[in-house]
Amino acid sequence: MHQTITSLLIIDPQYDFYDVPLHEQRNVATQTISPALPVPHSWEDAQRLARFIHNQQTSINNIVVTLDSHHEYDIAHAIYWQNKLGQHPAPFTLISYQDIVDGLWQPTDLEQLNHVLKYTQSLEQTGKYSLIIWPTHCVIDSVGHTVVEPIQTAIENWEKQKNISRHTISKGENPHTEHYGGCEAEYPLHDDIKTQFDPQLATLVVQSDRVFISGQALSHCVASTVEQMIDKLPRDDIRKLTILIDTTSAVAGFEKQAQAFVERMLALGVNIANTTDVIRR
Repeated sequence: MHQTITSLLIIDPQYDFYDVPLHEQRNVATQTISPALPVPHSWEDAQRLARFIHNQQTSINNIVVTLDSHHEYDIAHAIYWQNKLGQHPAPFTLISYQDIVDGLWQPTDLEQLNHVLKYTQSLEQTGKYSLIIWPTHCVIDSVGHTVVEPIQTAIENWEKQKNISRHTISKGENPHTEHYGGCEAEYPLHDDIKTQFDPQLATLVVQSDRVFISGQALSHCVASTVEQMIDKLPRDDIRKLTILIDTTSAVAGFEKQAQAFVERMLALGVNIANTTDVIRR
């Protein structure tokens, strides 16, 4: 008899993306929690996901976690850019190909000028996210880079119960390209294999009977990861995917993009469900 293989994919469940309540902002690893890019409602998302992992503990066979992993110097962080006065852009500034051509914004390291021109032109021609300057976030070895406590504890309890460990995929270390999705960077670089397509997540789906998807944020890294996966999957495998919609939320101001993504996924056969609707099997 075939054993049902159930996998859980958690995308970027890191402190910098969670709106941690003040009473929870205690010290972690001797550093104070101060989320850089908190997603509204994400703390409630974390509680629901933790309960889901606990309730489904015996039926979940694999847990895969992606971690957004950046350096201070990153193409989507302010210090990568400056204007003619040497000022860095404010968070949420959009930088277009034309802005660079016009000299409105230039890379702090002018040796990157040719790269950023090709980069922004490619983003615009392929219809990907516009280059946006995010608050400096998920810096490697910072508290903001670590998994939030409710989800971390739930995963650790699952590991003890199953006697196996989660699998972690790190993304975003290369400072010269954004990396929303867990499969490849927005602009893959020929000299860095870690920015090029990684088949791990598509393979996870093929080898599973069902894959639950959670994490932050629905409008960006969750959407990008799922879209990258389904681009490589046949329809029968796409139907294995279930987005746990009550455990993921949109970045503030990007709610319409998140809703449009959900509608696209439904049309393609991806399941959308609340954690309370999922029956253990």
